[in-house]
Amino acid sequence: MKKGIIAGIGAIVLAGGVYGINSVYADQNQPTTATNTVTGAGKTATHPLGGKRLQVLSKYTSQIHQVNQLREERLDLRKQMIQKRDQLLDLLVAAKNSGNKAEFKQAKDVRQQLNSINKEMKPLLTDSKDERKALRDAIKNNDGQGSDQFNKLISTDQQINEKLKSKLDELNKLIDIFNKKDGSNL
Repeated sequence: MKKGIIAGIGAIVLAGGVYGINSVYADQNQPTTATNTVTGAGKTATHPLGGKRLQVLSKYTSQIHQVNQLREERLDLRKQMIQKRDQLLDLLVAAKNSGNKAEFKQAKDVRQQLNSINKEMKPLLTDSKDERKALRDAIKNNDGQGSDQFNKLISTDQQINEKLKSKLDELNKLIDIFNKKDGSNL
């Protein structure tokens, strides 16, 4: 009984697979009609390459390049920060193992400064995200506010990059504090 059920299910699956293969080949072998080629040609004539969105974006090429350049700079700054943090990690471990508490006391002010920079950056990052959304909507609607939105985004991105540069400076100060071999204070 079980063997009969299994054989029946296998036959149904096999028959269904053959039917599916035949229907796929039948769809591919249909001849193209004259109406299909005419409508296809009509679509390319009414919608040039790129469409409406590309035409709207072509108005803002210089601003798009500016935003991309700022993003590239931000990525470079973040890469430098990762390298600095990695270097700082090694120095912190070495300072902890040496038992020198003076370095940690000196670093306290710099860490507080880093915390305040992070707090200042947080609203800038959310503003940048909101401005990107508003920019997308302005370009989508083509309501003429795209240029203003681009200027706001560029300004915010410049502020973020400046904060990242000051953060890098603070990380360099921390590295200098923990990198001192003679144990002298600043």
